[in-house]
Amino acid sequence: MTSNDDPADGHARFHQLSAAVRECGPDDDPALLAVLLAEPDRVMAESVLTSLVDSRAEGLGSAASFAAWAAPVLDAVGADGFIARRVQEWGLFKALQSGVSVDREALAAASNWLQRKVVEEADSAAALAVLGEVGRTKRVRNLAKTRAGRLRSPGR
Repeated sequence: MTSNDDPADGHARFHQLSAAVRECGPDDDPALLAVLLAEPDRVMAESVLTSLVDSRAEGLGSAASFAAWAAPVLDAVGADGFIARRVQEWGLFKALQSGVSVDREALAAASNWLQRKVVEEADSAAALAVLGEVGRTKRVRNLAKTRAGRLRSPGR
């Protein structure tokens, strides 16, 4: 924060914290997490923390790397709530991408966000077949069936 920034200005804090998520690496995350957990505006803190989780999940290659990064985050935020669910769903997505067998119940219970992400990005015909049956929305079910068929077709 610069000397011209008003710490009472939520917009300035949001932009500063969002910039920190974009510019900092995983080594800086414990300090950033501490700042976010101390943030008085819980909605803003959750928004920025969601960006942090999404950014790290996309940047960390393996399911194991993400799980190691996420453990202290879950310890800090607790097992309940939106952030915990987002971390858990990223873990499920990364596991699916690494070839772990599909947990039908977990996919059926997954948020709309995760179901759409699996349909759009997953390379698992098995996961897509499950979502073709148990997806929350007609769109997810139809897209999952279509993509599963493409993954199974010859020449793929």
